[in-house]
Amino acid sequence: MKQLFEPVLFANRQSLIWDYRIYTDDHYKGYYHWHQCCEIMFVHGGQGSIVVNQQMYDIRPGMLFFFQPYQLHRIYSEVSPECPFVRTIFYLDPHIAENLLQGFSKRKAVFSALWQGSNPYCGFDLGNRIETIEWFYQNYNELRMKSSEEDPEDISMLLLQLLSCLGTGEQSMIHTGERRNLRYSEQIMNWIEAHYQEEVNLDQLAEETHLSKSYVSRIFHQETGGRLVDYLTARRLKQACRLLGTTDMPVEQIGIAVGFPNASYFNQLFKRVLGTTPLKYRKGNM
Repeated sequence: MKQLFEPVLFANRQSLIWDYRIYTDDHYKGYYHWHQCCEIMFVHGGQGSIVVNQQMYDIRPGMLFFFQPYQLHRIYSEVSPECPFVRTIFYLDPHIAENLLQGFSKRKAVFSALWQGSNPYCGFDLGNRIETIEWFYQNYNELRMKSSEEDPEDISMLLLQLLSCLGTGEQSMIHTGERRNLRYSEQIMNWIEAHYQEEVNLDQLAEETHLSKSYVSRIFHQETGGRLVDYLTARRLKQACRLLGTTDMPVEQIGIAVGFPNASYFNQLFKRVLGTTPLKYRKGNM
């Protein structure tokens, strides 16, 4: 498993990190991770799935994904020369974004709901507006290429255009979501969300989902592209990071609280996955 927490490093006076039309056609195997800022991804082409908030979303052209700060997510795309994964990603400091949106109360409210609201949906199907959004992105990219420094006015315009596509008031897409039957992997993630602090029993999980033990792991990998054990580990360690940063609980107690009763194993696993010890992580987030 790669490092879970991927800090996005903004240069001096930089408020947006822009990566336009990233093209992958040979290998893309995502992993569970989070950032300290907002991540906005627009899909130009490709197929696959995204796991976030115990939900799965299909990757297809026209999908816009908004990941909140510290929100655990995994992107998996089935790539090939015939079906490349093409996406634009930009990272944004939400506090700076809200300052840029001063004077645009409706759009600012939509952005605030996106980055700090409890809305369970983070994927929005804008396929019927894909040509418009492609133009927004191309125009912003051309403006950015012409200047050696980012222009707050250009960033504000990009945000206003995207937020307008998501709608405001009763027309806002933030408050809507497609109701459907949960996939097996989503049922499994919901069960883990309720029980990750405990010793996870595969027999009990299989019984809850009415699947065999072998099929539980197989269907999770088939639907998400990731291993069940990696998801469980990522969820536990994310909670451990939250407790390390917001409480003064001893490290051993935190390990127990998130499902690792063996203190030595918790320390070793934390360092292997996040690249530092729990104590150093705590000191770096104080």
